[in-house]
Amino acid sequence: MSFGALSPAAVLALSRGAKAAGIWMATGEGGLSRYHLEGGGDIVMQIGTAKYGVRNLDGTLSDDKLREIAAHPQVKMFEVKLAQGAKPGKGGILPGNKVTPEIAAIRGIPVGEDSISPNRHRDIGSIAELGAFVHRVRSVTGKPVGVKIVAGQPGFLNDWLNDCVMHPQHCPDYIQIDGGEGGTGAAPAALADYVGLPITLALPMVVEARDRHGLTERIRILASGKLITPDKVAWALCMGADFVVSARGFMFSLGCIQAMKCGSGKCPTGVASVDERLRQGLDPTDKGNRVAMYAQQVIHTVETISHSCGLTDPSGFSVDNVTATESGVAGFRNTAH
Repeated sequence: MSFGALSPAAVLALSRGAKAAGIWMATGEGGLSRYHLEGGGDIVMQIGTAKYGVRNLDGTLSDDKLREIAAHPQVKMFEVKLAQGAKPGKGGILPGNKVTPEIAAIRGIPVGEDSISPNRHRDIGSIAELGAFVHRVRSVTGKPVGVKIVAGQPGFLNDWLNDCVMHPQHCPDYIQIDGGEGGTGAAPAALADYVGLPITLALPMVVEARDRHGLTERIRILASGKLITPDKVAWALCMGADFVVSARGFMFSLGCIQAMKCGSGKCPTGVASVDERLRQGLDPTDKGNRVAMYAQQVIHTVETISHSCGLTDPSGFSVDNVTATESGVAGFRNTAH
């Protein structure tokens, strides 16, 4: 959801829709813009590998800029992005033609030059350094801090959670687990298609590891990765996710047609356009309403599924309420007695 990758009209529409629906909006790694703030809803500030929005000139983390972002009452949490499903282990590039003076000021980068996001945080090379980074951001901002990952080696997860138990100050407040099927039109096809565990394997693995380490009440789990429809959201809640987040679903609500021109600046729907003529095709008021309606309908339908399972609300979902059908979709069952 980065501003710069997305057009101002798209970010504004998402901001307004999130506020109307009573949900939060993550900034993506592109920094916090006035368009995120204008809608008035809750915001999660993401810190990517390039530290856009909270970086010094040399690309290192700036405590002063962290405090400046945290001073906005709408910014409720910070998120350290280690990877996303579309391109785990791969950096990114914002082409120079998209780096306007406004975007450069928000991200803290030179105007008109290609901006490279490294494939990793250069100051996080171990579990201890990850914990220290989380602790630093939380101490400076005074707000909850999460970590976004794509699951890979179970050994890393086990060692990380062991460190959280031994050093509580290093423990994130939440883990967002992104499935390998997550995508973006700017991702290499080989990575989007083949790298990273799918959410159907990753989510149960992370939930089991968290619970086994006695961190159930300490770490919340967010799930993402093509969880667009209510059945997928309900499935994730049954498998132990505390919250479900989506990018693709909200892109569709904005009018995305998956033209795969995200990185070119020539998105025909105005969602990821540089061309002002194309941007005019996206009305933030109309699309903001559509964003809100999409979220509200997903929430309503998930609640309906929970009621049919004999529950008062979706917070009661458990693994006993779901099974896999022959077609691979989730089937839900009533466990009430």
